[in-house]
Amino acid sequence: MGEPSGAGAAHAQVTLAQGARTQVVRTGADGRFRFRAFEGDATVTVRLPQGWTSPGALSRSIGPAFRGDLLKADFAAVPRRVVRGRLLVDGNPLPHAQIRAASASCETDAHGMFVLEGLPAGVVEVIVLAPPLLGRIELPAGPAEVSRDVGVSVPALGSFRVDRVPQAGVARPAKDWLEAKPLSRSEIAGLERLTALVGLDPAFRLAMVASRKDVSRGAQAAAVLQRYLTGPALVPPDRVIFAVAEFARPGRLELILTRLQEPR
Repeated sequence: MGEPSGAGAAHAQVTLAQGARTQVVRTGADGRFRFRAFEGDATVTVRLPQGWTSPGALSRSIGPAFRGDLLKADFAAVPRRVVRGRLLVDGNPLPHAQIRAASASCETDAHGMFVLEGLPAGVVEVIVLAPPLLGRIELPAGPAEVSRDVGVSVPALGSFRVDRVPQAGVARPAKDWLEAKPLSRSEIAGLERLTALVGLDPAFRLAMVASRKDVSRGAQAAAVLQRYLTGPALVPPDRVIFAVAEFARPGRLELILTRLQEPR
């Protein structure tokens, strides 16, 4: 009784019924149970412990069994694992960010808080969709409800192995994105030029770059810019990266055109 290739549901109550005769056992720490003696047909019913749910039926007919037979009946069960915490960039909350971990997803609130449920045990990658960042959390086997912050770091532009293409970028104060300030004509023209160019070569990437000094605010602005790029501008999400760069001016978010380096 438990997750396939995972944690067993300990202390579940298992009942074997044959007419008016019943036997009751509890599963061990590994989720296993055993009835040592019965013959004929029977029904096995499981009552799960708190914190477990089942994707299937918890009652099953087995048999007929004859003396010396060994019958096997597995029941799938899923432990409830919940993580509550904050999404942090450089120690500061990242609000209104879409995140995904395994099959769970949610959006952080105005304070960067999130709740993820239905996670597997072990180390789980937490993917921030906008801007594209990555973090990790580790969860125990069995049911768990934990409070845990997830910190994501912003990589340096050089770690992506890209070269800057000699095209003018678009630089804008981060606060203009965060305050939804209308784009100027020159900013619109610059963004249209860059989004058109990125479609010419599959190796092109649009890099949103901020200074290390104010990377958390840059990440918030990059989330807004990325929604614009992958929404109205129709840029594929895998063509957009976010990084810190030495040439980026504090307080501003710059969009530049880069190209993946050729394999050596």
